Amino acid sequence: MFSKYREEQPIAYQILNNTIKKQNISHAYLFISNNYSKTMDFAITFAKEIILKDITDNQVKENIANQINNGTYNNLILIDPEGIIIKKEVVENLQKELSNKSIDGNKRIYIINNCEKLNTQSSNSILKFLEEPEEDIIAILITDNKYQLLETITSRCLNIRLQDDKAPTEDNLSTKEKIGMNLFNKTDEMNEFINNSHTDEFIDNLVKFIVHYEKNRIQTLLYLNKIWHEKIKDKSEMILAFDIMILFYNDVLTYKVNNKINIFKDLDDQINEMCKNNTMDQICHKLDVLIKSKRKIRNNVNSKLLMDKLVINFGGENCD
Repeated sequence: MFSKYREEQPIAYQILNNTIKKQNISHAYLFISNNYSKTMDFAITFAKEIILKDITDNQVKENIANQINNGTYNNLILIDPEGIIIKKEVVENLQKELSNKSIDGNKRIYIINNCEKLNTQSSNSILKFLEEPEEDIIAILITDNKYQLLETITSRCLNIRLQDDKAPTEDNLSTKEKIGMNLFNKTDEMNEFINNSHTDEFIDNLVKFIVHYEKNRIQTLLYLNKIWHEKIKDKSEMILAFDIMILFYNDVLTYKVNNKINIFKDLDDQINEMCKNNTMDQICHKLDVLIKSKRKIRNNVNSKLLMDKLVINFGGENCD
């Protein structure tokens, strides 16, 4: 059962379980393993949850579950490379296998472990697959370093960062150091973020925006120019801002689940208040809105329209 990961991976579990519950399953996921020792099992269990969710016949469900556990279910394909690269031929064989229609009508899911091993040719083949998704095919890509992947691949997937189950304590790190460690895999980029004299002000402005929204909700539309557009100047800042807000609401979700704050520990009062005023579904919904809105930034969407829609969708049930 996927619920066994509720404690170990509370953020990833809540986000993914929410997509299943709301029938809002993405066509592609990127699991950033972050050294989590059970990433492949996590991915397979999530895939099993998707495949079994609409099967009402208990005997059929049990048979398929057993096939998945034994690695013999045809609609779940695992690619776990042992060499240093994943060649184009591997992806071509995968595409041929998926070209056959599902016999039982269930979702077809493929999992590629260590997908950073895709070479240029195989990366382009996967990218084409992601750009033209079929309704019943779902991709789950796994990597420990998403920056080794084509940005066009990562942007077409719902990015899910898992928590390292062997990570040392970060209690002595500042908030911006924790943000830097979570957002940047390259040391020079992380140090540039941490040492930038404007970083503290940038983070503070984002927190003020979130707090303002949580207090004023839809009325925030009236103040967007002052509390957002005057502060966030270009596309790169927009992407960074959304990444930090996703981390913030991840902390809100984590606190809601088990009263633990990973990054924004100096804002425990505000996070506690937000947990009181938001249900689990509402927090997951806001994370979903942020993730989907971030994808649109790369498509040169009008930033003012994007933020207007974000504020409106934050309080709604659906996000385009």
